[in-house]
Amino acid sequence: MGSTRKTLALGAAGALLATAGLASTAVADDVTASNTDFITSSDGVKELTVVVGSQATVNMDYQPTGGDFAGDNGNGCNVTGPSSRLTLDVIATQSPDPVTFASLPTSFAFPSCGDQSFVFTPDSTGVVTLSFDIDSVVSNKTTAFEDYDVSGMTFRLVVVEGEDEVLDGDGDGVADDDDNCPDVSNADQADADGDGAGNLCDDNSYAPAVQDQALPANGNEGSTLATTGSFSDADGSTSLTLTVPVGTPGDFTDNGDGSFNWSLGTDDDTAGSVTVTAYDGEHDTAQQSFAYSASNVAPTVTATTEPIAACTVSLGATFSDPGTADAHVGAINWGDGSSTDLGSVTDPIAASSHTYATNGTFPASVTVTDDDGGSDADSLDFATKVTPSAILQPINANGTQSTFKIGSTIPVKIRVTGCDGAHVSGLTPTVSLAKISTDTAGGVLEEAVSAPATNGLAMRWSATDLQYIYNLSTKAAQTNGGAALSAGEYRVRVSDPSFFSNPTAEFMLKK
Repeated sequence: MGSTRKTLALGAAGALLATAGLASTAVADDVTASNTDFITSSDGVKELTVVVGSQATVNMDYQPTGGDFAGDNGNGCNVTGPSSRLTLDVIATQSPDPVTFASLPTSFAFPSCGDQSFVFTPDSTGVVTLSFDIDSVVSNKTTAFEDYDVSGMTFRLVVVEGEDEVLDGDGDGVADDDDNCPDVSNADQADADGDGAGNLCDDNSYAPAVQDQALPANGNEGSTLATTGSFSDADGSTSLTLTVPVGTPGDFTDNGDGSFNWSLGTDDDTAGSVTVTAYDGEHDTAQQSFAYSASNVAPTVTATTEPIAACTVSLGATFSDPGTADAHVGAINWGDGSSTDLGSVTDPIAASSHTYATNGTFPASVTVTDDDGGSDADSLDFATKVTPSAILQPINANGTQSTFKIGSTIPVKIRVTGCDGAHVSGLTPTVSLAKISTDTAGGVLEEAVSAPATNGLAMRWSATDLQYIYNLSTKAAQTNGGAALSAGEYRVRVSDPSFFSNPTAEFMLKK
C-alpha cells in the first residue's frame, strides 16, 4: 500500500504554466519565477510547497522590457544571438530547519528570452529560500548587470512529507508501492512472465515459442538433406539464441531473427533427428525437433564384353553409386549355369574370362551389390564361334611355300571344330583367291592333281575325311571367270560367318 502525504505532489515533471510575469517598472529585462502553484506568504514572498523526494520544476520566464538604454534602441531582448548568455548563481538561504537536496543546480543560464525550466529534487523536509544572482552576461547589446532584473526569481520552498496522498507517479490508478511499472501507465498490471516487472517496462516479458516447425529432411544418399524452421518471441525474435547439441551432424545456421537453416551432405544412407533450442536469456527454452534420412541407392552397372577366342569371352563392367562411402561386391553369371564370385570390387571392375564348353549364345551378366543390399546387374549376349583349322595339305600353310603347275587342280581343305572339340558339319565356307605377286621364285613343287573342279565358290563337306574340300582349277579358274590363271603368287582364303577367324595360305603357280 502507498503512504499518505500532507500536500499534493507536483508529479514527475511538476505543473508548468508560463505566465506573463509581474509588471516591472524597471527598464531592464525581467526574469521571474511564474508557477501557478505559488502562494504569497504573509511576508510577501512567493512560496512553493513540494513533497520530499519528488522532482519539482519551476518555470523561469525571461521577457524583454523594451527599455531605452545604450545599445537597445527601444526594443528586443538583451540576450540574443548565438554567443549570448545570462548566467545566474543559485543561492539557497536555509531557515532553522535546513533542507538537503538530492539534486539542486548551482547555476542557471538563459541563452535567450523565453521560458527555462529550473528543476531540483529535495530529499529532506524543511524550509529554504532560493534566490538568484547574476554571475555573468554575454550580450551583443549590453553587459551591464543593472539592465537585468532577476529579483522576481526569488521564492521560498517548503518541503513536507506527503502523508495525505497515495503516490501514483504514472497516474494509472495503481499506487507506486504496488505498481509493477511505476513510471509507465499500465492499469492492467500485465506481467506475462510473472517476474514482478510489468510488460510495458520489461523488455523481456515473454518466453520463446515455436513458430514454423521444420519439416523432415529426406532424400537419397549422395544428395544434400535440408530443412528450415523458426521460433517467435513477443519481445522480438532477434533476442533469441538458437543452438543444437554438440556433435549434431550437418551444418546449422542461426539466422539471428529466430529462424534457422540445417543441411547435411550425404555419401551413405543415414537417419536421425535434430533438436533445436531457442533461449532468450531469461525464460524457459522452446524446442523443436525434426527427423532426417537418406535412403540407399543401388549402384548402376554397365557390362562390357570382349571375345578372346571362338569359345572364350572376357567380361568386365563399370558402375557408379551416389553412396560413395558404400562398399561393393560383384559376381558374374556366365549364362551357361556357371558363375564367378568377384568378391570386393571397385569401379571399373577388372574383366574375367570364361570358356564355354558348347556352342551357342549366352547371356553373361555382371551383378554389383552395395553394403546395404542394393544391387544392379547388366548382361550382354555372347555368341560363340567355330574354329577352322589352318588350310591343310597339299597347300603348305606354314613352312616352305607350295608351288603348283598351271593347269592342275589345287585341293583347298580345312577342318572345323566347335567349343566341345567335335567336328562341325553343315557349313558352306566360301573360297576366295587373290593374286598378290608375279614372282614365281622359290617354293616346293607339289604333285599335280587332276580332279573335277568344284562348282561355284562354296566348299563341300566330306563325311569320310571330316573336312571341307574345294577343288580349285588353275586351267579354268572359278575365281577368274573360267579363264586360266597366270603364273605368280596367290593367296587363298576360306571364310564363313560362323568362323572366329578366316584361314589363309599363299602358294605359287608356274608353267
